[in-house]
Amino acid sequence: MLEKLNSLKGKFRYNDSEMPFLEHLEEFRKMVIRCFIALGVGMLICLPFADHLIGVLRAPAEPYIIENSVADALDDSSLRIQIPEEALAEDPEGKRYYDVDADVIVPGGGKGNKGVIRLQFSEPAAAIKMWLTVTFFGGILLSLPLLVFFIGMFVMPGVKDLERKAMTRIAAFSGGLFLLGIAMGYKVTLPLALGLMIKIGGQLGGESIWFYNKYISFALQLLLGFGIAFQLPVVILILGKMGLVNSTQLREKRRHVIVALLILAMLLTPPDVMTQLLMAAPLILLYEFCIWFLYFSGNRGVPAPEESAADEQESDEVNVDATKDPSEE
Repeated sequence: MLEKLNSLKGKFRYNDSEMPFLEHLEEFRKMVIRCFIALGVGMLICLPFADHLIGVLRAPAEPYIIENSVADALDDSSLRIQIPEEALAEDPEGKRYYDVDADVIVPGGGKGNKGVIRLQFSEPAAAIKMWLTVTFFGGILLSLPLLVFFIGMFVMPGVKDLERKAMTRIAAFSGGLFLLGIAMGYKVTLPLALGLMIKIGGQLGGESIWFYNKYISFALQLLLGFGIAFQLPVVILILGKMGLVNSTQLREKRRHVIVALLILAMLLTPPDVMTQLLMAAPLILLYEFCIWFLYFSGNRGVPAPEESAADEQESDEVNVDATKDPSEE
């Protein structure tokens, strides 16, 4: 067992030997095939649990979903009406009936279908498409460790030890931010966005009838968008460590970056203003975090006054020495 682990660990070590182009191409082909096999196995494992995954995505909207129409609810309810005798009337044909005015209170507090949603399928194959979509994303999430492993086997032999340690730390930090973005989108943004949209629809007096597959796609797009958007600190910190940006530059470009983040939120989220603002707000906070992180890590970009004065004095001395006449010495 230990020998197998050591052999696997050896495949990730740096190898400075040159490999012909065709061998590189062959290794790349093997890596792609292994990734597709891992993804297929992950999808097969998730396939029986697709209903549970859909239930997880549906949970934030569960308080607003009604299963049946008001008429169905009335069929399951018993109504007791007390009619006075003087209400008995007779039509011209001699048929007797009760002529009364009554207020019927339907289940739901008399609100009808305001403030609730009904999920429907838009086409016969919509349920199967939604099922496969959820299975695909679940397979990616389940097979992600194997995908990273196979990609690492292809990339790491060409990376030196120091660079490999940095890449490992960056990958761990990036993965943590990705999961944090998904968790925030699921726990905070998605419920708030749904509640606001349903509230506005109820105030306008409309009935919310949503396509089931559209809602699932909306939820998946929002969660994936949050996971990708939370990679912003990784990019900024890498650029900072490379010396391409510093805290002073980030502060000076703050207004432009805020506009860019709003545009990014618009591209990564469904076409809903509330959802876009809920994504842009944490991204702006993460941008501020990057500014202060680079500041306290020493990448400030502005030299201290003592250092700048010393540099100016040194440059003046160099200029004076350069203007001296060699005969004077």
